[in-house]
Amino acid sequence: MATLRTMSSITLATILTGGAVLPASAQQPSGAPPAYGPPPTEYREPPPLDPAARNPAPVAPDPSRRPSSGQDAQLYSQPAGSVEMPAPPSRTNPYAGPGPIPNAPSQDSPPSADDATGSGFPPSGSPRIQEDRGIRYVSGGIGEGERAELDALSSQFNLRLLFAQHGSGNYLADVRVRILNSRGEAVLNAGSEGPWFFAQLPPGAYTVEVGASEQTQRQTVRIQGSRQSRLNFYWR
Repeated sequence: MATLRTMSSITLATILTGGAVLPASAQQPSGAPPAYGPPPTEYREPPPLDPAARNPAPVAPDPSRRPSSGQDAQLYSQPAGSVEMPAPPSRTNPYAGPGPIPNAPSQDSPPSADDATGSGFPPSGSPRIQEDRGIRYVSGGIGEGERAELDALSSQFNLRLLFAQHGSGNYLADVRVRILNSRGEAVLNAGSEGPWFFAQLPPGAYTVEVGASEQTQRQTVRIQGSRQSRLNFYWR
């Protein structure tokens, strides 16, 4: 009876104060420490996705960025001007024969002035000063080049011989030359490599014998110091 009165008193006090009556199981037991734990986390489901976000509407192209003509559209495909591709390198034929020799004379071209000696002999090399029995000599003169060189050397010799054909004036080469002193002794025996023959002899009287085309000719000459003496021989 006493317990019922006590509970009725508590209920009445709670109502008067505006509080709520907790059940007996929820009341804090007497003498127990208060609980300070965090409140339980409340789980909430995320809101559903917007249908417009799942299927976005297509974006319309900007009219200002579109090409206005076919010429403008060409800028996106290729340049306006045509690009010339480099030509591939030519491949040489390894089996081809050699090319023409530079400055090679044509077979049909006429002989040059250096080759036109009147005798048809090909030009030889530069004149060489030689020596026989102590006598210096030089010969040649086939072609204008050799004749110019012999003209430059002629001042070193005191005897000059010229060999040519009578009438035509064509020069002769490969002439045998033999020079004898006053006692008939040979002081020089050589072959001329052209129509001109030069020799340097001591002063004195000499006999000059020359032979060509199975004909032999002789002339006498007196050498006086460095003064040059000249003898011309002609063959018919």
